Amino acid sequence: MQENIAATLFHGMKQTQFERTPLRRMSVWETPTQVRLPSIPTLIRGLFFHSGSLELGRGAAYSPNLGILPHLITGSISMNKPLKTLLWAGAGAAAIAAAGNAVFANAEALTNSLGGEGRFWPGPYGDVFYAHQGKGTPLVLLHGLYAGASGWEWRKNFDALSEHFQVYAPDWLGFGLSDKPRIRYTADKYLEQLSQFLQDVVGQPATLVASSLAAAYAVQVAQEKPNLVNGLVLVCPTGLRELASPPDWGTEAAYQTLHAPLLGTLLYNTVASQASLRWYLSNMTYFDPTLVDDAMIAHYTAATHQYGSQNALPSFMSGLLNHSVADAFPELTQQPLRLIWGREARITPLSDAEAFLAANANAELTVLDRSGGVPHDEQAQAFNKLVVETLSKTQAAATPNSL
Repeated sequence: MQENIAATLFHGMKQTQFERTPLRRMSVWETPTQVRLPSIPTLIRGLFFHSGSLELGRGAAYSPNLGILPHLITGSISMNKPLKTLLWAGAGAAAIAAAGNAVFANAEALTNSLGGEGRFWPGPYGDVFYAHQGKGTPLVLLHGLYAGASGWEWRKNFDALSEHFQVYAPDWLGFGLSDKPRIRYTADKYLEQLSQFLQDVVGQPATLVASSLAAAYAVQVAQEKPNLVNGLVLVCPTGLRELASPPDWGTEAAYQTLHAPLLGTLLYNTVASQASLRWYLSNMTYFDPTLVDDAMIAHYTAATHQYGSQNALPSFMSGLLNHSVADAFPELTQQPLRLIWGREARITPLSDAEAFLAANANAELTVLDRSGGVPHDEQAQAFNKLVVETLSKTQAAATPNSL
């Protein structure tokens, strides 16, 4: 599933971060007592010529007694129609901001849901959270990118795999417990994050187990820096047929719309609503809709309503995070090069596997029945067994026979 959409929710707010513990980071948001409304030029730019976020922190101070505003709205002081329209638009923006702010402020705080040791790594664009557990050969679990995404995706795999490997499960920047800065998220930034994480944190060649769009990033890093990656397990990967088109003018237009302070906020709140999350998970992600229970919806609702959680999604939905592996995948020489697909996957259907198998003769495919786009969740036991057997077989083949 899938820079600031709801920028109006947080302007004028200052974040204070406390010292981080190994397992959890906490923050408190301080709201100034004096609310500021945008200047008219800023409001016009935000409504009609928007190229960034609406700066509610700029403009003249707005007195708590509303000063002249009620007289302007009621007509006791005359004004022209465009100005009145702008003022009503400003009032609408304030209402959206207040409603959205209440939702985010009341969201349940996320914690390390995987267990193990939780740590933060100072990445190139912000601190990245990761869970770490186990000993031996390093295995890095990379979750997909979608609304509410995090390492929680691997909750049924983390403990089981850490019995055999040294497992790392990072949250991508903008997701989970990682920082969610107001930046323009791109595929190149995520490729940079992954490369540096493997170099700085893992520190030795690792096998990457990556889901969906994250699989495309894993392939690219493996091809460019083979000294960091010695094996790949790709779960319903994208990059050849799905999410492979390079960004163009339409991508930028979509991004600016999704990033706009008013329309973007409304769209994000729609995508992050419980009804939308339940429909998407039940109809597009899981084969068995009964797995999409209230606890799962509660988790994704909390994850999509953390402060800053709206910043990365416009890039995903607009296509800025798309990445083609048409050149990189055929050049991979690492083993294993295992593809795992859910037979009933909808967003990245099983038929997409044909392109991967045709592009690299070393690729091997395993299909898990009764599963959709997240076979590692729906068929966790079979998935974990397959990963352990695949890596054990590869390691045995690489070990010289003893005399």
